[in-house]
Amino acid sequence: MSSYGSTETEILRSKLIETYKEKSIEDYFKGEEFETKQGSCYKIKESRKLKLSTISKPKAKNNILNDLKLIKGIGDSKAEILRLKGYETIEDLREHPRYSNDACEIVEIVEEGDFSRITDYVSNRYPKSHPSALYSSCFSPDENYLFLDIETLGLKSVPLILIGVASVESKNIVVDQYLLRDLEEEGAALEAFLSHVDEDTVFVSFNGQTFDLPYIKERMRYHGIKQNLQRHHLDLLHFSRRTWKDQLPNCKLQTLEKHLFNFEREDDVPSSMVPSFYKTYDETGNIGPLIPIVEHNREDVVTLARILSRLHTELDEQ
Repeated sequence: MSSYGSTETEILRSKLIETYKEKSIEDYFKGEEFETKQGSCYKIKESRKLKLSTISKPKAKNNILNDLKLIKGIGDSKAEILRLKGYETIEDLREHPRYSNDACEIVEIVEEGDFSRITDYVSNRYPKSHPSALYSSCFSPDENYLFLDIETLGLKSVPLILIGVASVESKNIVVDQYLLRDLEEEGAALEAFLSHVDEDTVFVSFNGQTFDLPYIKERMRYHGIKQNLQRHHLDLLHFSRRTWKDQLPNCKLQTLEKHLFNFEREDDVPSSMVPSFYKTYDETGNIGPLIPIVEHNREDVVTLARILSRLHTELDEQ
């Protein structure tokens, strides 16, 4: 990502305003009106070639069933004692007088590939960035992943202005972005986002457990929109820190892009300047300042898919 100071940012803003002063949203983005029961917002759609790599299920199954500590009451020392007694795997523990019930249940849900129950077992025993959470995630079909990123006018209790989601379809990643042409369209954008969520959805974000999803829930409450968003969630910030914190300067999203994928953005608007750029658009009607916001958001959600693929690939190669 290009690094903009205040002067460079103002130069970018001025250039965009001059370049697009005669253009409309439809001229540039070529999106469509998206109708909801909360009204309408503007939908922008793009598809890119991207094959999502995931850990092979046999390897994931093997790693989960080799982890005796998934069973409540078994820690490092107990696991070592059990192995010395010949209990090498959870499958072996099906014959153990104390742990047989839990062992039988885990073996059953792994054999069935029951993603939700496997994930529940893992999350009850390990922190959310533990590799076992990635092993369990491969039991979810790729199409259930919903990559998510939002842009807002601030950090709390102000409207969001753009919701970007992406999903994997065959060898493509399809990005849908719901843009507020004015702040009255926030409720519609939230409803549009909810159209992508079903009971099997697995959210994938970058710090989304702390920011994006709580923010969406708060704005839904503001608009009186009721829907339970309790879903399994892969927050890639935590996995990235565990995997690469000792190899990279930091684990910011654009740092990961640069070092993992050799990709640097051009004419990107810093996240801290998104509210200011949107307000310029809102006050002038000039779409120029909107363009880097939309492109910034789109690259963020695509990068999430790339990072998830990379995390799975590196774990699969271990």
